[in-house]
Amino acid sequence: MSVKVLEANEKIEAVHQKLEYKSLFLLGVQHVAAMCAGAIAVPMILGESLGLGQNEINILVSATLMMAGIGTFIQTLNIHDRVGAKLPIVEGVSFAGVSALVAVGLSYRGTDPIFGLQVMFGATILSGIFAFLVAPVFGKLLKYFPPLVSGVVVTSMGLSLIPVALRWVAGSPKSSNYLSVNNIVLALITIAIILTIQKLSKGFLGNIAILLGIFLGTLIAIPMGLADFSTLQNAGIFTINTPLQFGVPKFELTAVLSLFLVQLVIMTDATGNQINLSDICSVNPDQKTIVAGLRGHGLTSMLAGMFNSFPHSLFGQNVGIAAITGVKSRYVGTAAGIILLITSFFPKVIAILTSIPSPVLGGAGIIMFGIVAANGIKRLGTVSYDRNKNLVIVATSLGMALAPIATPQLFTNFPQWGKILFQSPVTLGTLTVLILNIVFNEFDRK
Repeated sequence: MSVKVLEANEKIEAVHQKLEYKSLFLLGVQHVAAMCAGAIAVPMILGESLGLGQNEINILVSATLMMAGIGTFIQTLNIHDRVGAKLPIVEGVSFAGVSALVAVGLSYRGTDPIFGLQVMFGATILSGIFAFLVAPVFGKLLKYFPPLVSGVVVTSMGLSLIPVALRWVAGSPKSSNYLSVNNIVLALITIAIILTIQKLSKGFLGNIAILLGIFLGTLIAIPMGLADFSTLQNAGIFTINTPLQFGVPKFELTAVLSLFLVQLVIMTDATGNQINLSDICSVNPDQKTIVAGLRGHGLTSMLAGMFNSFPHSLFGQNVGIAAITGVKSRYVGTAAGIILLITSFFPKVIAILTSIPSPVLGGAGIIMFGIVAANGIKRLGTVSYDRNKNLVIVATSLGMALAPIATPQLFTNFPQWGKILFQSPVTLGTLTVLILNIVFNEFDRK
């Protein structure tokens, strides 16, 4: 018995082990490389949906990287026993909120896109507070998010993002290259590069295949005349992201409620990722640790809304990196957080990231967002469809989620609250599957 206890203590101690600085830096770079493409995609999507200028989008990307660093510190360092999972977690802005935030921004922007952005930030702040407060009782709500529900939600998330990637492939309607053959060829080359790396490489290189595809695709875009780095010349040398750069956040009830629902989705996904990461790190994922991790997500999201960013969560890609490297030290996550934070201070680096040719991003996005949808389908594959109505629930929920994707103008004449709830495929799909699961499954169980 004593031997087993000793082994368990040794495994747990590995999570708190402090490695050499060189090892921490290299491992931190690996984690940043795995999540970088996804981290910058969300603020770019949201900024472009509001019609913001390149300078404003650069601010959003910088803020997102900064908050990813701070959120990672919250999760990996012992700032408080009840806040932060103390695991090698790397935070990043969540894809789960994209479609809901786009619906919020477009509904409230009117003639002023900044107002729409302020409503987004207000909803993000309150949703973070909500996640922080509800974390201790989330275990009771988790039963309403079985694989049937979470599978539909994640699938809807991926399906809602794929049209964004296709619009990136087409390019800007104002550009002379809009819908050009070169755009499509460049996107296909990027896809081919990513798939080739995935085929030939295993382990770490396979995990950063999307990042390598974006880098090589951008190099190919230069001789094709599809790369424009003119914003790099006007970018400053050093900057610090300050709070409320776009003005005081606005708080609109429907927008806030919509993000509350998004936070429940984020918390469900984060719980699953945290349990997987705990198993990798040989740590018992007890209730206290999970609640502390969820509080960390909530606190990060609350701060993100104040510092010009959006809801954050644990990035699943980084769970994969931890599994591949086998390194369990939480300070690897801290090193990744430092790299993310430092990167946010240099506008020229941000300008390079946001100047990646849109067809390259589109090609990478088709795979990146397709993986999100595929993960949802994978979850749905674990659901039993025998002697129940689960097939009808999935069919109806995905059909409802596809409505605003296929016809974005479908809910134009609805009141403001209706536009926000129904123009978001994720919100609409989530509401549908939650209600149908309760009606068909929970009631029958009782």
